[in-house]
Amino acid sequence: MTVAACGGSPAAPHGPTTANVAVQPADVPSAMVKCDLSGDINNFIKQEQTPDPNASKTTATEWQDAKKNGATNAYVALYTDSSQHCSAVKSSSADLSAATYKLVVNFVIQFKDEKSAVTGYKSDNTVFGFSASTLRSGGNAVQEGTATGLTANSIVLSRPVGDQTFYIAVWQNKAFMVILAILNLDPAASKKVAGAENGRIK
Repeated sequence: MTVAACGGSPAAPHGPTTANVAVQPADVPSAMVKCDLSGDINNFIKQEQTPDPNASKTTATEWQDAKKNGATNAYVALYTDSSQHCSAVKSSSADLSAATYKLVVNFVIQFKDEKSAVTGYKSDNTVFGFSASTLRSGGNAVQEGTATGLTANSIVLSRPVGDQTFYIAVWQNKAFMVILAILNLDPAASKKVAGAENGRIK
């Protein structure tokens, strides 16, 4: 009663969340749309159960493993250049690595503390199919550390493959680990997306 009378309200949580760190509509070209698969990791797993049960199961397993290593929250953001391509992303037959359309796949994982996030980044285990070690082992030239424009614990693979352009970044900042895969945007635009996302981790 006293709080209400004084116009008080419950304190909002401090600091960034996985949802507001994740790629936002303003980060990507205006023609791109946010897919309805985007959301909290548990929502993503649930929505994938019918169209792609294998992806749902794999993601659920990797999320359980991440939680054992200190992860507390995760958010998935997906953007493409049309609602039809959003539907295609859901399909079990979709090979996203072969997509010829613009596509942004973003996982943001929050750990209980910075130490756990550093361990998560440096681990050889993949998180949602990605890790710094797998990017290094692919035989492709990568940038690491401050050269990426992100953080000391960061790795970026940026290269054209045939008619496609790939930009894949994995980095750790404070208690967050971010995985960002962008297909078929020019390198400068992709780097801008990563920089905007990293800038929200304060």
